Amino acid sequence: APPVTPVAHHVAHAASAFWASGFPSAAVLIADGQGEREATSLGVADESGVKLLATYPVNASLGHFYRGAAQYAGLERGASRGEGKLMGLAAYGRPVDAMPLLTGDGQLALDPRVRVPHTADTRSEMRDALRRWWTTHTFPYVSGNTAEQMAYVNFAASAQAALETALVNLAAQARHLTGQRRLVIAGGVAQNCSANAAIVEAGHFDEYYVLPVPHDAGVSYGAALAVAHAEALRTGTPFRPQRLDHAYWGPDVRPEQVTAALHGSGLHAERLPEEELLGRVAAALAEGRIVGWYSGRAEIGPRALGARSLLADPRRRETVLRLNTLKGREVWRPLAPSVLAERFDEYFEAGLASPFMNVRAMTRPAVRSRIAAVVHVDGSARPQAVNRADSPRYWSLISAFERLTGVPVVLNTSFNLAGEPIVNTPAEAVRTFLAGQLDLLVLQDRLVTRPEPADPGSAG
Repeated sequence: APPVTPVAHHVAHAASAFWASGFPSAAVLIADGQGEREATSLGVADESGVKLLATYPVNASLGHFYRGAAQYAGLERGASRGEGKLMGLAAYGRPVDAMPLLTGDGQLALDPRVRVPHTADTRSEMRDALRRWWTTHTFPYVSGNTAEQMAYVNFAASAQAALETALVNLAAQARHLTGQRRLVIAGGVAQNCSANAAIVEAGHFDEYYVLPVPHDAGVSYGAALAVAHAEALRTGTPFRPQRLDHAYWGPDVRPEQVTAALHGSGLHAERLPEEELLGRVAAALAEGRIVGWYSGRAEIGPRALGARSLLADPRRRETVLRLNTLKGREVWRPLAPSVLAERFDEYFEAGLASPFMNVRAMTRPAVRSRIAAVVHVDGSARPQAVNRADSPRYWSLISAFERLTGVPVVLNTSFNLAGEPIVNTPAEAVRTFLAGQLDLLVLQDRLVTRPEPADPGSAG
């Protein structure tokens, strides 16, 4: 059997973010539910590797704090996590409720009245303690599982503000500890695009990098990089991994898989010249149709980024209701825009134009009415900056849509239905197309439609 090399959880997170950034050196901020015995880590990384300089224990976990808030607000049901919903709900409220999360001079702690056992694994105990504290100290709402979720808008805004304050203070501490001008961010909390934006906007660093797969799905990548780096040091081999500028490293598909998925489906599939295919899809989007887009290798990470996506016209607000209903999402949850990278600043204001849809931006007031379906209630959005070099086909589709509409933006959400993962295989794409009553499907090089219904007057 091959040797097994253990890598500490937060070291793996840090390695994944640093070596993917392409930076020669950087400060590191890791925040998640918990690693082995720590929940937040600050450190520094350079060609010699990763060094953690400060850690905070599990009983002050930002990840458990935020997930506990989502559970308390009734946003987590079954296997469906609630943190993303809480972030979306926060935009509707004001941060006026007391939160037990304390920060001062970059230090992180919970209110001592939240009695959390000081043990190695306190995730359930901590969330139970937080719920008890919120029940008695915060507001007179009943349990989130029985209350209307919109009653929790101020609670959500308060939890989000507390998280952002903590992370900004931690970033300031990382700057002080390391003297670095670049920051890399990872851990499950790094999926919170509003908090990432707050870190960037605070301006403690000149450059930032947030991995497209910052949560625990990325630690295998980080662990492999950490071990490869250690071996390079041992052998004196240069070690400089390629910067991760795009997320299209997931599974590819063979042409015979596409053929097999369509066989017996009753669907009509055409192979068209690329320019014609993109033109027809852009026209369908401009007409208000919803398109299943299955193109190239899949994305890694939790965001659909134009490889396994449902696409729609961002100008039509009614599209939000249709898609959220189709996917079983709460009607108040926002949908995201993909924008041509070179047009990003015309539509959005952000300290970092992320290609990974993981940094919130404010939509410029002058264009909000033009892309109403992807603007949240507070004017924010979670945009993906689409670069031609990294995603040429998706970039070309958005360009074709712009030529028809004057808008260099499409609405992009993940290609799945309620309670299901993002489609992975062509067969899953076909099944979802049929079950979801989508209007059009692009399956690699095929344009797939339903057959026209027979004209009853043509018989006999």
